[in-house]
Amino acid sequence: MKLKLLTILLVALAGTAVQAQPVLQLYIEGATYDTDSESWVIQSNNMRLWVIGNVAQHGTIQDVKLSAAFLTSESGSISLSSSTATLVTDPSLPQAPTQTLGVGADGTLPVMSDGHSLPAHGIYGAGTSFLQWELGDFDQTDSPVGDFVNSFPGVFPSTGQINVYDVAITGFSMVHFDAFNHVEGSVHAIKAPFSHDAGVATPEPGTLMLLGAGLLGTSMFWRKRRS
Repeated sequence: MKLKLLTILLVALAGTAVQAQPVLQLYIEGATYDTDSESWVIQSNNMRLWVIGNVAQHGTIQDVKLSAAFLTSESGSISLSSSTATLVTDPSLPQAPTQTLGVGADGTLPVMSDGHSLPAHGIYGAGTSFLQWELGDFDQTDSPVGDFVNSFPGVFPSTGQINVYDVAITGFSMVHFDAFNHVEGSVHAIKAPFSHDAGVATPEPGTLMLLGAGLLGTSMFWRKRRS
């Protein structure tokens, strides 16, 4: 009897794990999930980036920030404009993102709400700088939320807020996005898991990312996070 009950409990826990969604996560429409870099990756100068907050399960996510890392040696621009998703119900247009830093200096890391630095996770450090935007509070539950990893979710067990941004990139051969800050009432900052973030390789002639193999360059660069 004990063995049977244990088996039932393990099955139930496994089902819960399958249905788990992070507090914050990122997704790029049309991107491919790269298992080496554990990121949604796409090769494009223009893309639609989703920042997803699991509000129904975790409550208001305050002062959400988005950072974009790039090679310090390159010069370019990254622009974000508010949009809405068409792949799921997304009735709310997000407020216009506000850039909060000119450029994070070479080798520096974004700072989260509790004063701790975002872990480097193989992205930040010498040779890397970043831009950062303020996205506001996530407090709406008007969109379906699932687990955006490996593939587009087949089920949406929760509801939350999806902020969609049309992103245009010039000059940079690669850009990596992270989202972070904190849940209302908590003193500890939260971040999108590094298995739920997003990377971009831009198809500009002569860049190091164009190795004649599509997204191979992106995979090779972000694979270092696992070392």
